[in-house]
Amino acid sequence: MVKQKIKAAIEKELVNSNVEYKDITVDIISGGSVVSSPKLKLGSATISSEELRVIDLDYKEYFSNKKIVFDRIVFKKPEILITPADTLKKQKDEKSKKDFKEDIKIRHLVIQDGYLKISKNDTVKDGLFVSLKSMDIYDLHITEESLKNKIPFGFSEVSLNSDSLFYTLNSNHDLHAKNLKLKKGRLHISDFRIIPKYSKAEFDKRQRVENDRFDLKIPRIKMTDFNWGFNGDKLQLESGQTKIDKAKFHIYRNKLLPDDNTIKPLYSKALRDLETKLKFDEVKISNSNLVYEEKSRAGEPPGKVTFSKLEVTIANVSNLNMEAQDFPLTTIKAKTKFMGESKLNFNMEFDIKDPEDKFNFSGNLAGLSAGAMNSFLKPALNIEVQGKISSMHFNFFGNNDNALGDTRLQYHDFKVEVLKKDGEKKNKLLSGLANLILKNNVTTKKMNQKNISAVRDKTKSFWNFLWLCIRNGALKSFI
Repeated sequence: MVKQKIKAAIEKELVNSNVEYKDITVDIISGGSVVSSPKLKLGSATISSEELRVIDLDYKEYFSNKKIVFDRIVFKKPEILITPADTLKKQKDEKSKKDFKEDIKIRHLVIQDGYLKISKNDTVKDGLFVSLKSMDIYDLHITEESLKNKIPFGFSEVSLNSDSLFYTLNSNHDLHAKNLKLKKGRLHISDFRIIPKYSKAEFDKRQRVENDRFDLKIPRIKMTDFNWGFNGDKLQLESGQTKIDKAKFHIYRNKLLPDDNTIKPLYSKALRDLETKLKFDEVKISNSNLVYEEKSRAGEPPGKVTFSKLEVTIANVSNLNMEAQDFPLTTIKAKTKFMGESKLNFNMEFDIKDPEDKFNFSGNLAGLSAGAMNSFLKPALNIEVQGKISSMHFNFFGNNDNALGDTRLQYHDFKVEVLKKDGEKKNKLLSGLANLILKNNVTTKKMNQKNISAVRDKTKSFWNFLWLCIRNGALKSFI
């Protein structure tokens, strides 16, 4: 009689809470039950499963205080879909359903061999897909209030083992990861990729204006003190330390396409206005490579700039608690081999909360040959140079409007050859004019230039602004 009473009570609660199922079995001795083929709606989440096994339901709490407390629940092969669409069958009598008023606590929720989809519709093409080989959620708490959130429950800890992650970044790129493991605040990701959907030629055909094509491969990412959740309706990610090793990042842009004249925010503003809330204390990138290709002339291969053996440390990437008096500066320290031969050091700092977007960058470059420069200058600008840049130092302070700083340049026997349209023959007239104004007699003296200024074109990126600063200093030294 007690067994039937409990079963009837569970069935009533499931129906009123908008849950479908095939059958329920109850074991009064163990305090457990099994629900076959359940399908339930929790806020914006729809969960269907082969089987839901309840282990140790506290009947006393339920019948005495109307509180539902489970020691353990196991979902076998669940499909979890978070979408605005309601895929449950409509009840004939909508008035028979009550609003969710329960207070459900699950000390340990186990998910086995399932998957999670977050999307605007039922397809995987637009959204997030994560396989769930195993997932453990501890101290899960469902209330009427929690159902209003994107994640319709609270929890204290999550561990996860996934062998597939897919996310649609935009119309041109997808994000993939092969393995993802999360346990006790340690997140390990292997074979992380941003994959272009199209070849360079097809990509160019699909762009109305200049755009970047990304191809990123990271064999291994490790995060410690990792935490995630929702701050209101915004995703929040935190990590004490993030390590990225042996990344290969390839960026391609076709400069023959029309300019994108939209305003490009500096990094401080972009992070300040980011919908996702971040708090990354330290990001370390090691033994990595970056290649930038720019197509500037029809029928010619793109110019190429390379940064190899990249070692980067980024500290205090956060848009949380920006009202705090001790909110820290974001700092970047990098060293790399530029064009395969020149040592380049770069430092930068900025304040994410600063509405004026003030920043400082500085660095130095040593030993850049004409051959290395020509691998970019010839295909991109149709010029060749001779000689060598022995060293360059730069230090600039700026904001969203302009920058002011100093450069120091030392070069040897520098000459310029302007090429004809075929990219091979020398244009003697233009080459002669260019070399007339170069200070070729300077071979060992370091050219110090003060108060070098640059005005920012806000339709261009920060890196264009940095290039303008350094270019203006170099031109003043050359002529």
